[in-house]
Amino acid sequence: MFCREQVVQLHRETGTIHGRGAELLIVGNGNRHFARAFRDELGLETPLYVDTDKVAYRALRMKRGLTRVLRPAVVANGLRAMLSGSRQRRIQGDPLQLGGVLVVLPGGRVAYRYLSNEAGDHPPLSEVLAALPDPGA
Repeated sequence: MFCREQVVQLHRETGTIHGRGAELLIVGNGNRHFARAFRDELGLETPLYVDTDKVAYRALRMKRGLTRVLRPAVVANGLRAMLSGSRQRRIQGDPLQLGGVLVVLPGGRVAYRYLSNEAGDHPPLSEVLAALPDPGA
């Protein structure tokens, strides 16, 4: 439910992202079958990669654990996600693995890094977009 909410939110900004000369890439830890169904269901046209071994998650030190999905804030996050139209479907991948958002510039420099602290913890979209290159600069 939470990853769906975040992907939809970011996907809505694809025009802005492309207008800044950037690309939106999504990485999930479910298998290819689930990723394909997820992409088709949401109508995504952006690249969607799977990392079933969670190599990228570990390299980026993304958080994971039962205590991170059972926090009180997760209830409010769940309500927010449901009100935005996201619903929990069949669990795909590691349900204890949290994600994050990175803005990586050409040359590999990370301009923005946000690692979720609990399930449903997403960065402010304004911060993510502000980290993108300014085409007028």
